[in-house]
Amino acid sequence: MKILLFVTLQVFVFFGSYIYFRHKYILLIQSVCNILDNVIYGQNDINDMYMETLSSKIRSKLNTIIEMTNMSREQAIIQKQEIQQIISDISHQLKTPVSNILMYSSTLEENGLSDNEKHQFFLVLKEQTQKLEFLIQSLIKMSRLESHMLIMKRELSPVFPVISKAVSSILPSADKKNLEIEVRCPEELSLFFDPKWTEEAIFNVLDNAVKYTPANGRIVLTVETMQFYTRIKISDTGTGIQPEHQCDIFKRFYRESKVHKKPGTGTGLYITREILERQDGYITVNSVPDKGSSFSIFLPNRNIK
Repeated sequence: MKILLFVTLQVFVFFGSYIYFRHKYILLIQSVCNILDNVIYGQNDINDMYMETLSSKIRSKLNTIIEMTNMSREQAIIQKQEIQQIISDISHQLKTPVSNILMYSSTLEENGLSDNEKHQFFLVLKEQTQKLEFLIQSLIKMSRLESHMLIMKRELSPVFPVISKAVSSILPSADKKNLEIEVRCPEELSLFFDPKWTEEAIFNVLDNAVKYTPANGRIVLTVETMQFYTRIKISDTGTGIQPEHQCDIFKRFYRESKVHKKPGTGTGLYITREILERQDGYITVNSVPDKGSSFSIFLPNRNIK
């Protein structure tokens, strides 16, 4: 009789334990499924009344998965928005020259145009084609910089020849406006930088100075060595920049409304900033409206690895 009672008790304990742990297991699975549903539908709440202390490790792992999933989702949204913005900007920039080329090409097909009129239309077509080519080249540079396809070849190089080449490139435009250009740079100074792309960065700043400085104005380029950086300062007597727009000018395709009639695409300063940042350098601006601007290009004195 005692043996039968003992066996019966053991059976009850076994089935009781089975039912208890099965119930707990089902609740745990339900909790895990609820958390996974939160991941699928983008909900962050993982608090579940059935999750016990013994399952805290699962809770922690699932929480990590949720955080990683949310970060990936947010990054994907940001990247999609950036791509859409780039496409929109490119479409807007290409629209004007392409429309002008089509319009003037169509006009040239008409009969009755004099040789002088045809010549003028050809000049306009040439100008628009050059603008389109310049814009495409700028877009290619931007794309290569943003996708990190370009590797800066930093080497110990003299600074003066690079500045000399950049200044020589803008002299024809400066001469047309009778602008005075003064350069003060020690010829013996050498730094670790990419000569080709740094010349491009300096040229972009100088080109802007020439564009936005009225006739008979002045541009001064000075080079100063400081403790950690060397500053290439380019000052002009141009139109200046409104304080609220001094951060915007380094954005892609940004142009102030008051300069829309002047030639340009709004890519030069953006490309300059990207070039400098990839060499551990940076650029700043100090400007007073109607009095002029000073752009400072900073390059590190030592090779930073």
